[in-house]
Amino acid sequence: MQHMLQPASATSRSRTALIFVLPLMFLVIGLALRFIAFRVAQPEADPTGFIQSMCRWDCGWYVKMAQTGYDPFPIPSRINAGNWAFFPFYPLLVGAIRLVLPFPTIVTASIVSLLTTYAAAVVAWPLFERNLRAFTLYAAYLLSGPFAFYFTSFFTEPMFVLTMTVVFVMLKRSNYLGAGLATVLLSATRIVGVFATLSLIVQAALDHRTSTGSWRGLIGAFLKRPNLLLAIFIAPLGLFAYMAFLNFYIGDGLAFQHTQRAWGRPFGNPIFFVWQGLTAWPNTGFWPTSSQWLAGAAVLGFVLTLVLAWRRQWAQALFAFVSLTLPLFAGLASVIRFTAAMVPITVLAAQLLASRRWLFALSLLGIIALGYVIPLAWLGNNVALV
Repeated sequence: MQHMLQPASATSRSRTALIFVLPLMFLVIGLALRFIAFRVAQPEADPTGFIQSMCRWDCGWYVKMAQTGYDPFPIPSRINAGNWAFFPFYPLLVGAIRLVLPFPTIVTASIVSLLTTYAAAVVAWPLFERNLRAFTLYAAYLLSGPFAFYFTSFFTEPMFVLTMTVVFVMLKRSNYLGAGLATVLLSATRIVGVFATLSLIVQAALDHRTSTGSWRGLIGAFLKRPNLLLAIFIAPLGLFAYMAFLNFYIGDGLAFQHTQRAWGRPFGNPIFFVWQGLTAWPNTGFWPTSSQWLAGAAVLGFVLTLVLAWRRQWAQALFAFVSLTLPLFAGLASVIRFTAAMVPITVLAAQLLASRRWLFALSLLGIIALGYVIPLAWLGNNVALV
């Protein structure tokens, strides 16, 4: 019997090692791909400027937040768009770490982002049901893929992905208090994170239905579980704490929403914005416009959300749907970034693409190839990637 168990034990140890080694390998590959793209896009630039070159658009705001915190009101010598639109957890965490490391802020932030995204890939393993091929694609996507510059520079995406992953891993294990604590951080990272509270409630209800075979007694069962009630109560505290801070600091607890007017964001029907984007045909040639790329990303996100619902992964589908829909009320800006960081649909995409060996191989090659091509567009200030 002992002899029969040895191969399984060795296989288990090898698989565990791969869970840690594969993301590390893709972390190194991703750095190499982006550095090559940097040298090709900016051949005259000093190689030491690589990390700074990847810091574009919102990254500059996060750097300033990590150094000086939030803007007062009125903003001295600044445009009227305050940085209150950016949620506090990740930039302030980097700001605290930079106080003990002897590096420029962007270097510290990039190191923290790399480690955070690496952790997000490792922590995601339980979501893949021992599917090593799908996990490989996912790790490659996060650390070497076309949008890895979001996850490895100074954006909130690394922490957003990590905390979201922890939420759904905890829910998978019916650890509601763990999911609630992770949602606190998620809701302090980005406004849509608070809607993971709904996913927590939905998953708890589904677990009750599975264990009892009925919806009867659901409310009573909830009331008899102090850990579940506590989880639901604390989950939105990240958002509420930020609102309380804004109210105290500048007198407007909803400044993160009100400042959108200064950013020139529209407000309207998401369906209209998506349709308008899809029909924004190029004036010449056949290459899609930036608006079409953004609208296409939104459509792809919703299609994958429908697949989650078809698979009865209701908690994940609900969070993905709300988190993709809410930003669309302000137009198509940043939709690619929001879709690229939506864990339920990116995990699902990796599972679908790993369903056949040939598809897995092509997908892995495509991820690596795009991990070089898309950073070229990023370095070229392609507005679709903002």
